[in-house]
Amino acid sequence: MIITYLCHKFFRMKRRRLSISGLAVFIVALLVLLIDNNLGLWKHENRIIVHDVFPFYGYLPATFIYHDLKLDYLDEFYARGEFILWPKITQEGNKVITASMGMSMLYFPFFIPSHIYAVCSNFPADGYSPPYKFGLMISSAFFLILGLFFLRKLLLKYFSETVTTIVLLVIPLATNILWYTVVESAMSHVYNFALISIFLYFTDLWHEKVTIKRTVIIGLLAGLITLIRPTNILVLLLFALWDIKTRSEAWQRVLFFLQKWNHVILMLLAFVLVWLPQFLYWKMQTGQYFYYSYPDDQGFFFGNPQIWNSLFSWRKGWLLYTPVMIFALAGIAVLKKKNPKFFVPVLVYVLLTIYVISSWWDWWYGGGFGLRAYIDMYGIMAIPMAAALAWTFERGRKLKIALIIVFVLITGRSIFHHFQYHYGAIHWMAMTREAYLDSFFRIRPSENFQYLIKNPDYELARKGIYKYEGED
Repeated sequence: MIITYLCHKFFRMKRRRLSISGLAVFIVALLVLLIDNNLGLWKHENRIIVHDVFPFYGYLPATFIYHDLKLDYLDEFYARGEFILWPKITQEGNKVITASMGMSMLYFPFFIPSHIYAVCSNFPADGYSPPYKFGLMISSAFFLILGLFFLRKLLLKYFSETVTTIVLLVIPLATNILWYTVVESAMSHVYNFALISIFLYFTDLWHEKVTIKRTVIIGLLAGLITLIRPTNILVLLLFALWDIKTRSEAWQRVLFFLQKWNHVILMLLAFVLVWLPQFLYWKMQTGQYFYYSYPDDQGFFFGNPQIWNSLFSWRKGWLLYTPVMIFALAGIAVLKKKNPKFFVPVLVYVLLTIYVISSWWDWWYGGGFGLRAYIDMYGIMAIPMAAALAWTFERGRKLKIALIIVFVLITGRSIFHHFQYHYGAIHWMAMTREAYLDSFFRIRPSENFQYLIKNPDYELARKGIYKYEGED
């Protein structure tokens, strides 16, 4: 229901002269589709439906093709040496999909036409042939553009066309979100970027005027966001703290929520409604409505957060491989004077998100391009980035030109990073200072590169101890 409504909003754009910010979204959409068409990854084995996508997607073929949420059909795949899902086995011997079903809900509108096409064609209608991969790839592109569309609507309320346009180009081109849209399509990050961007837009509307429709939409969005990645429940802080500038306003907000208790309950019911299928699935497979489906040795070390490594390490530091976000972080300080309604919610959210992300046992989040866990909050980071740009543009023409040049250079460097990662000059999890400097000007790895990288020690990481393999 929520996806249908958002699509309706997306396609009901008023007919008017296309603005430069609207043109920016169109350019990104065209670029993504051209890259998708050029790569043609849906035609290849071991692409798109891989890694984390297996459990994200597993609910759909299990439900609509094999009609077997107990996952007994997996034995047939295992007998052929095909591993399409690695479920968690309960003490009773039941199989449980490790990921929650939020991503399957977002894939669903694209899965159905893919399945119909597979049934009507010569492709296997098994849930994993090219038509299904194509549908997932298109879903990733769709949600990126949907997120940029709603982000544009929010930014234009508070910033100029020029600033909004730059941000809408920088977010996809100077970060790793492009990679997770066109190459590792169907990973969760682009989808949560979109949902959180939409959540911000409706949060702003709700605090301007409370309506039942907006209340339900926010509840459904929050439910989806957390069903995909439970730690993203932190977005509710944005909703609660929106437009709070002082302690007295915080108390007034509490009183306001008490006055609007009926809307708060309605929002909670919408939230729970999204989670209801998940609770029922866990109950069916485990006998519990609440179940930790990840392996028991994977969790958080809140007493030992790897904040420095998460932000700056050579292995996977967020700001090293996505340096444009340095400007976004700096822009938080600008918010306090220029856009105070955003300052408290953005500051609190960003600090807590960095803490939670860096507390996960595998703080580098496995293999991947850059520290992908931060992609989810790029819509939020767009606000302080826009504030930093607006503040700089007010300082004079020379500084404005200088900043644009810096952004162009950073964007160029980021695009170069994409090629380096594609050809192996940036390793997916084992980078070191020596390896990074050795590859700095190279698209392909040198002959010495393999001797400069060091794999993390996963056994120690599960205990909250962080070293490279072989280190004492």
